[in-house]
Amino acid sequence: MEYEVSVDRQGRIVIPAPVRKLLGLSSGGRLLLVLRDGRIELIPIDRGLEERVNRWMELVLAIKSEPFSEEGVDSEWKWMDEKYVKRKLGLC
Repeated sequence: MEYEVSVDRQGRIVIPAPVRKLLGLSSGGRLLLVLRDGRIELIPIDRGLEERVNRWMELVLAIKSEPFSEEGVDSEWKWMDEKYVKRKLGLC
């Protein structure tokens, strides 16, 4: 998909409607402008994502968890042992 756009005296461009719709950009939307190798990249910033991540962080930080050893762990938690976790993470 290619569109030719022009730059006005104040350096503004208009992003064509089909592109805005495809990217979910609306009035007041934010873009990250990156200059790379003589090219300009415009990257949409998903503020909704940032808000969701912040809410998730607040939730995680509010959880009061206590570390436990593997000794005496109930059988239903056995899958959480260190060997299992390392194997699932590809660390062994």
